[in-house]
Amino acid sequence: MRFRSFQSRIVVVFLGLLTAVQAAGFFAVSAAMTKNARARITDELAVGGNVFTRLIRARTEHLAQAARLLSGDFAFKAAASSDDRETVLSVLEDHQARIGADVMMLASLNRTLMADTLRRGGPAAALFPFPDLVAHAEQAGEASAIATIDGHAYQIVAVPLLAPLPIAWICVGFVIDDRVARDLQSLTLLQVSFLRAGEGGWRSLASTLQGAMREALLRGLPAPTAATNTSRSVRIGAEEYMTLVTSLGDTSDGAIVAVLQRSLDAALEPARRLQVALLAISAGGLLVSVTGGVVIARRVTKPVRDLVESARRIERGDYEQSVRVTQQDEIGELAATFNHMAKGLAERDRVRAELERVGRLKRFFSPQLAELLVSAGDEAVLASHRREITVVFCDLRGFAAFAETAEPEEVMGVLREYHEAVGPEIFRFEGTLERFTGDGLMVFFNDPVPCADPAARAVRMADRMRHNVGKLIETWQRRGHTLGFGVGIAMGYATLGRIGFEGRLDYAAIGTVTNLSARLCSEAQSGQILVSQRVYTDVRDLAEAEPAGSLTLKGFVKPVPAFNVLRVTERVTP
Repeated sequence: MRFRSFQSRIVVVFLGLLTAVQAAGFFAVSAAMTKNARARITDELAVGGNVFTRLIRARTEHLAQAARLLSGDFAFKAAASSDDRETVLSVLEDHQARIGADVMMLASLNRTLMADTLRRGGPAAALFPFPDLVAHAEQAGEASAIATIDGHAYQIVAVPLLAPLPIAWICVGFVIDDRVARDLQSLTLLQVSFLRAGEGGWRSLASTLQGAMREALLRGLPAPTAATNTSRSVRIGAEEYMTLVTSLGDTSDGAIVAVLQRSLDAALEPARRLQVALLAISAGGLLVSVTGGVVIARRVTKPVRDLVESARRIERGDYEQSVRVTQQDEIGELAATFNHMAKGLAERDRVRAELERVGRLKRFFSPQLAELLVSAGDEAVLASHRREITVVFCDLRGFAAFAETAEPEEVMGVLREYHEAVGPEIFRFEGTLERFTGDGLMVFFNDPVPCADPAARAVRMADRMRHNVGKLIETWQRRGHTLGFGVGIAMGYATLGRIGFEGRLDYAAIGTVTNLSARLCSEAQSGQILVSQRVYTDVRDLAEAEPAGSLTLKGFVKPVPAFNVLRVTERVTP
């Protein structure tokens, strides 16, 4: 087949392959579901056959127990011995009503019928209709069989009437009718039929099938000579049934069998719904595939056209052109290489300028402020503005006395250890470092990067600093240095913005809140974190604190309530 465009060729090939794969998958799934359904029904028939056999045996044992109960009746033995047929018949009818039997008979040892509840008015001394049953009972002590009386099937048990030797045979039977078949169906979950084989074929004795289905079973079942206890497929009307035929014995009228069935069509109904769903999905998939094939074909050819157009623009001196890369194949690699070639010089210049700018900013500002300035693209955020912030002041207690007596190298070593302990916590909690002078430093939160919990961050940071510096203080004490660590935290409004001159800029906060934080820090004893009333109100749920009283602070007319943070009960790393 010839195609006018490469795009059409891709669509047709893609759609053809997908159709073939979907069709093969559909037929494979359908065949597997049918095979599995047949195997499952075969297993169900085998289980149902076992259940059916046990139920028949249970019914037989029930009949035998009922007959044995009657055989122990002394009055009944006396009536049978004296050939009192009326008394015998009356006892049989009474016992039949008690046990729910359908027929009871008493046969003499010479095979004559002494009493029959089914033919009460029958002739006296008639022959017993089931001589083979009595013969088997004489050999085995008792016997059971499926027999027919007046065209109806009965399950009959024969037991001896002992006085103490057998003087007669008690026969008890249950009729096998549609009700029995339905009871067995409720236990086996299968269609149950009882058939008798005759010269003209099968005859139905009882069945859970109705009307035309019952007649169709008689026509569709193989000849009576076929093997029993074997699963086979039988079509009844428009439905296919998996069938198990179980022999129940031979009578003078012909063999009697039980037929257990399960509809294959009913078992396959969920599978057919799944097949319909698969067909719908396949149809939708083909529809989507056509659209997808067109889209893919266009995506394959578009980069080539874009490469041609970009090459022409580069030829005219426009190096800012690029080809959009959407593929990971050879064409995508070619487009990526082209873009890299076209933008290489411009990209290097841009990166160099950006690196220089970031490096220059990081010389004067904290990392997050430098990143904010870079992302903003200008320095408008550094303009003077007013905002509520939380300010942290901290320094070392006794540092001035230590610096006067210690060697400069030792002082620098202590400062280096101190800065390494507190500096990372500033960045960890995303604070803005405003001042870093010797042992003292000032950090504030909520500017220039706003945050939802500035007071909480400040207290958590101070607690971590106290923990880290506390370990250093133990080391310093072993060296003979008496140093401590104090923190002051306040919250309020301040004016913030850039100060300094060209070549040396700082980002500073000016306001009463900074003075309050510094004064609280000065009042703090070693290991104390003094916070203002405002800060304590914001952090009282995450920190345990004790009142430090109202402090008289330099520069403040009224005493300032303060609280000492003992510990942070909720440690959350930002």
